[in-house]
Amino acid sequence: MNTRRKLSLIALVLGEILLITAFLLLGTNLATNILILNIVVASLVYALFFVDVLFPCIRLGKQQSIEVGSLGVRWFFTWIYAFAAIGVMLCANIFFSWFFVLQFVIQATLIFLLILGMIAVLSAADRVGEVPISENSIRSGVSEMKQVMNNLKIQISTLPDLPENLVHRINSLNENLRYISPANTIEAREIENLFCQEANNMLIVISNYKYNTTTIENHLKKMEMLYQNRKSVYSI
Repeated sequence: MNTRRKLSLIALVLGEILLITAFLLLGTNLATNILILNIVVASLVYALFFVDVLFPCIRLGKQQSIEVGSLGVRWFFTWIYAFAAIGVMLCANIFFSWFFVLQFVIQATLIFLLILGMIAVLSAADRVGEVPISENSIRSGVSEMKQVMNNLKIQISTLPDLPENLVHRINSLNENLRYISPANTIEAREIENLFCQEANNMLIVISNYKYNTTTIENHLKKMEMLYQNRKSVYSI
């Protein structure tokens, strides 16, 4: 536990002690059960606002937590609950004299609604977390195409006897991959897989070009055709 965390915990405990002391000193006219209820509610509100000091979502110099995406939702529910809980506490004990059961039911209902809000916050955080995963999945196919073409480009650089036209076509195909847009369709993924398969097959036989001229030409033609097909596929 670092120094900041230790100081934060000390501040949290001291604040809670001050909170309880204030209720005990100022709430002498309240029934014991109502006083305890008010202390519990006030402590919960205090803890909700203090949680970001102990467990911040954003740390400078580090990747932001996925909780950042749901931070606004959480603060919305926190403020709504805090205003409602404190408002009920003031109305029940200062402006009116509500009996304990009524106060308990209202405060318990507010806590229940707060829990539902926190569930919504967690759901929002999960959705935010899914976004980069989904984007990475969409881009992975194009990245694999570029990787296998890069491997092929490295391979042909070690084979000086290859026809100039063949080298030019492979290099052009490699350069043209930058015009492909990531897509989230099944068709796009199938084309990407077929392209990588043809490129890998070509990578195996290209070192013996003289004996595999026809096979290499067929692989390259299929790759060029698959590139054109994939280039025309976009996300839904």
